[in-house]
Amino acid sequence: MGDKWLNASMKSLTRRSFIRWAITSGAALACPFPLPAAEPATATSAKRPRRLTSEAAEICHKIRDSTAFPLPAPSRAVDVVIVGAGLAGMAVAHALAGADFLMLEKEPRIGGNACAETWNGLSYCTGSAWMSFFDQRITDLFKKWKLEPLPIKGRDAGCFEGKWIRDFWDGRVDSPRIEELPYNDGVKKGFREFLSEIGKIDLVKQKAKLDAVPFSNFLRGKPQPLIGYWDQFGLSNWGADTANSSAFLGVEAASDWPRDTRFTFEGGLGVVPQRIFDGFPEEMQRRFLLEAPVYQVRRQGKRALVYFFKDGQPTCLEAKAVIFCAPKLIASRVVSGLPVKQRQAMAAMRYAPYPVYNLCFTKRVADLGYDSYIVGAKHMSDVVQADWVTRGRAVAADQPQVLTVYAPMRESERAELLDDDRTLARAERAVAEVLAALPGASEHLAEVRIFRRAHAMPMSTPGCYTKLQPLLRADLPPIYFAHSDQIGEVSDLSFAMLAGIEAVKKAVKHL
Repeated sequence: MGDKWLNASMKSLTRRSFIRWAITSGAALACPFPLPAAEPATATSAKRPRRLTSEAAEICHKIRDSTAFPLPAPSRAVDVVIVGAGLAGMAVAHALAGADFLMLEKEPRIGGNACAETWNGLSYCTGSAWMSFFDQRITDLFKKWKLEPLPIKGRDAGCFEGKWIRDFWDGRVDSPRIEELPYNDGVKKGFREFLSEIGKIDLVKQKAKLDAVPFSNFLRGKPQPLIGYWDQFGLSNWGADTANSSAFLGVEAASDWPRDTRFTFEGGLGVVPQRIFDGFPEEMQRRFLLEAPVYQVRRQGKRALVYFFKDGQPTCLEAKAVIFCAPKLIASRVVSGLPVKQRQAMAAMRYAPYPVYNLCFTKRVADLGYDSYIVGAKHMSDVVQADWVTRGRAVAADQPQVLTVYAPMRESERAELLDDDRTLARAERAVAEVLAALPGASEHLAEVRIFRRAHAMPMSTPGCYTKLQPLLRADLPPIYFAHSDQIGEVSDLSFAMLAGIEAVKKAVKHL
């Protein structure tokens, strides 16, 4: 990819001007703290100091380092303990309405990666963005919660060598969009040959075979712009580039996803857990213990003991059943007595570090579509227009706008997120790449909000779908597992909730 168009615009973004804009709010391990809505920058507000808030990672790091924690006697007995108030945990809590349960969540807020915030009256996403898979059970729940996800109209846009192509990937060999690419006929031919080749693959019959190999196998010898597009698409949607992605998922995405309708809300999927929680009666809401990190879960006879910290004190609950709704990375270190193969499968799961930058503009600077990929960018993957499903292109040019920039990192870069200066520098480079692709936008940028997540995205690596997931989701009665990393090709709202619903059924039988 030629860098002249990119480098010229990046030079205009100085470190001083970037730090003036940036408000960092992040989590060294997972999810951000919510921030109050901020006003657009003014002569006064532009000089305000940076704010840095981070999740308390001390306990998580000590668990990782095999620290020996106190194991006090149980102080309370309940029927069910739920670990983790993400989407799976919220589905579990809803299904247990009226039951004797306690929710333990290490963060000071619910939602996990599904959280939305606001700026200048606009909602924006800090994690989970959209959904496409529906099950009748999910549809029924949405109706019960009076939630109506809106269809995302149009396809993703792509920026190649500074040229934007709207509705770019449609999965068609004869797509007229390919002719718009700023490349020679050989490159365009390579795009079409790839589409022709994957169109002959039977995804159903070859699922196991495809899942065993990387997606990059199907891109050998293909044009670099094609590889670059799918590297960024995979990093954005399932945390892995083509060399680390399951070929089953990659081929499925390239051939089938363009035909699927995606749904979301303004600000992404963060509205869902909040709506669920708001619908609970006050007595049920009091069953949520926030800032309560769990450090051990183990069986004792037909029951389970759950150890956690609350207000700095080690505490123990005795439960008839535990539904563990945190990632398997955590389960492998927290749940005692796991079979060797199951623990190995959990430990083999990979999770991508995943910063998200929300760029707040005083006026509209983009109308390319819901999701836009800047092919060749080194510090971000794609840009989501936060209000696309509610405003689309029918918005006056002088209205404010928030663009959500996804910036998944390679696993080897994870440690950078522990350093504030390196995090800021990385965000600076990503913002520069976005501004380079949107000429004239920089003068309207009022604020940048940075969210750090070090283990946020379960990676759909080769073998994950057909080999790892069946092993790692096996129950250990009275301990049951429910998380989006254990079913489905990608981490998805529907998969998380379905895992929660199924776990409740099994736990109730145990009770």
